[in-house]
Amino acid sequence: MRFLSCLILVLSAASSLSGQDLQQIADNLNVKAPAAGSKRLVIPKVKGVDIRLLGADYEQIIDSKGRLITPLCDTPVRVSFEVSKDGKSAISRDYEMVIKGSSNDTGKANPKPQIIPELLNWKGGKGEFELPREIKVYGKEAFIPEFIRELNSLLPEGHTASLCNSAKGATFMFNRYKGVDDERYGLGIAEGKVSISSPGQTGLYWGSRTLLQMLAQNPRALPIGLAWDAPRYKLRGLVLDVGRLPVPLDYLKNVIRLMSWFKMNDLQLHLNDNYIFHEHYVKQGEEPFRKSYSAFRLESSVKGQDGTMLTAQDLFYTRSQFRELVEFARQRGVQIVPEIDTPGHALSFTRVRPDLIYQGPMRHPDRRCEMLDAGNPESLRFACKVWDEFLLGSKPAFGNCQVVHAGADEFFGEPEDYRRFADGLLRHIQERRHTPRIWGSLKAKKGSTPVRSQGVQMNMWSRDWATAWESVRQGYDIINTHDAALYIVPFARYYRADKNQKGLYENWLPNLIGPDLLPAGHPQLLGASFAVWNDEIDLLHNGYGAVDFWTTISDMVNVLSGKMWGQPSVSRSFDEHKALAARLGSIPGCNPLHQSAGHFSLEPGLTPIRLGKGSRGPAYHLTMELMMPESPVPGEEQVLLESDQGQLLAAGKDGRITLRRSDSLEFAYNARLPIGRKVTLELIGRMGATQLIIDGVSAGEPENVRFPHRQDGRMNTFILPLENLGSSFSGRIYRIELKHPYSSDIRF
Repeated sequence: MRFLSCLILVLSAASSLSGQDLQQIADNLNVKAPAAGSKRLVIPKVKGVDIRLLGADYEQIIDSKGRLITPLCDTPVRVSFEVSKDGKSAISRDYEMVIKGSSNDTGKANPKPQIIPELLNWKGGKGEFELPREIKVYGKEAFIPEFIRELNSLLPEGHTASLCNSAKGATFMFNRYKGVDDERYGLGIAEGKVSISSPGQTGLYWGSRTLLQMLAQNPRALPIGLAWDAPRYKLRGLVLDVGRLPVPLDYLKNVIRLMSWFKMNDLQLHLNDNYIFHEHYVKQGEEPFRKSYSAFRLESSVKGQDGTMLTAQDLFYTRSQFRELVEFARQRGVQIVPEIDTPGHALSFTRVRPDLIYQGPMRHPDRRCEMLDAGNPESLRFACKVWDEFLLGSKPAFGNCQVVHAGADEFFGEPEDYRRFADGLLRHIQERRHTPRIWGSLKAKKGSTPVRSQGVQMNMWSRDWATAWESVRQGYDIINTHDAALYIVPFARYYRADKNQKGLYENWLPNLIGPDLLPAGHPQLLGASFAVWNDEIDLLHNGYGAVDFWTTISDMVNVLSGKMWGQPSVSRSFDEHKALAARLGSIPGCNPLHQSAGHFSLEPGLTPIRLGKGSRGPAYHLTMELMMPESPVPGEEQVLLESDQGQLLAAGKDGRITLRRSDSLEFAYNARLPIGRKVTLELIGRMGATQLIIDGVSAGEPENVRFPHRQDGRMNTFILPLENLGSSFSGRIYRIELKHPYSSDIRF
């Protein structure tokens, strides 16, 4: 017996040593950079060991079979290998090598243009191409008309751009060539002509962003030279929670314009959710099932036996609106990934089907109300029925979404119940011919029920719920969405990645997911996304809207885009990066804050009239002289100003002066217009606060009508509606004047 025990110990030690030796072999390979002009990468050899190329971070230069595509300039590429022996394997570290380019910059010509994200390759020529007064643009892509409008917004006075029907005589040309339809593109600037080429529409579109960024800094001339550009990671994204915070469609379109300007390409929309801190209501002796805020942002025909609709009643997107949004994004290089989250975060579902609330043992029992009964097959059938509303039919809302997100995070019930539900939902989505994405949870939900991984993408968000290496071994394609590095909860005291922009810019790596460092070119590592979560709603709501964190999103996009597109080391300091972002100025066609410097004054006479001035964002100072001759009828509203961004009410249903925003929130001042006399009303708008003054006296802070609970840090940003004047005002307006005396460059 003693001899047998010793033998077991020896064999165990030998096995452990063998595994350690294999990893040592993988991390100490003799990897040589290919010689100039080589067509294939040479795979290192070790006697008795099988070695294969795992991947390269620039697969446009070294593909999965080791074939080389010569870049324009010498380019660092990182490769990794899988080493196998006796049925065991190990993944190597990254090996960096320089792939020789076909035409290197001598340093005596035009330097690399400064854009975000940085160009991969640039061969500078000498001199500039001074743009002609009439610019002809040739191309067959759907985005060309918008590109011309964007171009005209940047050109100096006296210069115009227009469409050209043939390549002959064109100033700017967009050309496709045969090849894999990916994101790579080439840009050639010569005297008299600019050419952008790519095998796909997206690559051509990215080339147009590069060209416009160059012109944003110098609209009169372009440096002569050649560029070749390609992304390091396939997926460069943003997760945006619109389930807990109403976010209007026009804002989402501006997010898409922002992302495409910086070549980010994956917008995951978290479409349903609820207030997560139900225990706050429980402590007050109230029932969170009835009280907690929840929303499902899509138009749905699903309703409960008592008539409860699945669709949110404050703001939702119709199926046709969402389908159009998907196409709007696709034309601009951005993939929309719609997320419907079950079985947790599903209060909108359980309110329709209270018979399906989870009844098993669970952590956080105060949050039971939002948990579908994952152990009940009827819950899966219910969820699949909802999905089919958007996946099936002649014009399905998700029809052009290649990837859809099944949610499935933070379920606090039994692991086996979770695993059966998650696998069933993934199977259903795959049967509908879409690629499913899911939140990583299997470390926390261990069990015997298999959860499919083939063809499934997974957000890696918390090491407590799932780890990167474990998920890769299980077969998932993974996305770095690590909470500690990449989460933002606006106006909260936790998850504030936006407070670490400098650290992210200088040190963050898309292939570092918590403690796990993957090879940059691992074929199962798709890329990374940062996430904006709107936890601070309901009892915690301070009145903020999506406009209040626009600067947060835009700053994060310009910081992280280069980290996902380009080399891991940065060539500019953080301060230089921020200065460049400032020089690029406003994104063409993107103005979510509706900022404008125009002043106007009008004596309108009879109302209603159409002002036709759209909307104006903070900062502004509105002055109106008006009279309300009679007390308003209780329950009837009187609208002074309106646009698609909201309404300024002279009298709400309760008679108070009220701000109504397009995100459905209302702010009512404890003030009413005096009756029977002329008064001067002033509205002063800044980011975060809107002040009402009547005859020189402040009306104080308005009440958040729907969420009045929070007493500190309250906000009431209001985009001023200026399209129509006096549409339902029973009084007289003598004068209206608008000025813009304040700076709105505010950071949160």
